[in-house]
Amino acid sequence: MYTILVASLNENMKLANTLKEQLIILGIKSQIINLVELDLTMYSSKEEEKGIPHLVLELVESLKTSQGYIVVTPEYNYTVPPVLSNVIAWVSRIEDDFKICFNNKSILLCTHSGGGGTDVLRDMRNQFTKLGSKVLKNNILITYQNPLDEKYSKQILTEFLAL
Repeated sequence: MYTILVASLNENMKLANTLKEQLIILGIKSQIINLVELDLTMYSSKEEEKGIPHLVLELVESLKTSQGYIVVTPEYNYTVPPVLSNVIAWVSRIEDDFKICFNNKSILLCTHSGGGGTDVLRDMRNQFTKLGSKVLKNNILITYQNPLDEKYSKQILTEFLAL
């Protein structure tokens, strides 16, 4: 089972659904988790003192059993959107090994961005690599001017599954 993490409700969710459909055609099971819909409080040490939210504990169990992640997110102010950063912060506080959900996980990075999208891809690649993930060299970057080429995305998914 692969997990598609989406940090948006609109165009990136459409992209995630398309990728899920392509995985089905390839005979691969996947699940979509929309990080926006988790509606987690903003991580801080003060919030952590109240306890780890139940939704974070459920998410961590799901991530631990996932073979890899497809991260689909827009670019916010030339970087990673707050909702994705917040989830990573919470997930990293679950166990002593803060990389537990990321070590050796295969990750495919994707964005539908109103701007260029290259900055968010670069920043996610840097962060997930430092968290111990195996990030696929290629990614999926689409914009309003450059829509998804489904032949290309199937090729990238095939590369990702072989990672």
